[in-house]
Amino acid sequence: MKKGMTLFFIGLILFMIGIYLSSHWAIIGTLMGVGGGMIMGSSTYFLAKKHNS
Repeated sequence: MKKGMTLFFIGLILFMIGIYLSSHWAIIGTLMGVGGGMIMGSSTYFLAKKHNS
């Protein structure tokens, strides 16, 4: 549970920072937003795996 929630919050923070930075630096903000979204998506695997067991 802790791994899934930690990844989720790290991904959320990166995603939000990426959205903010994309208004100033498009490439860096986009990469951070996409990376944060991927981390948030991968965290759902760990969150769902905990509930299935």
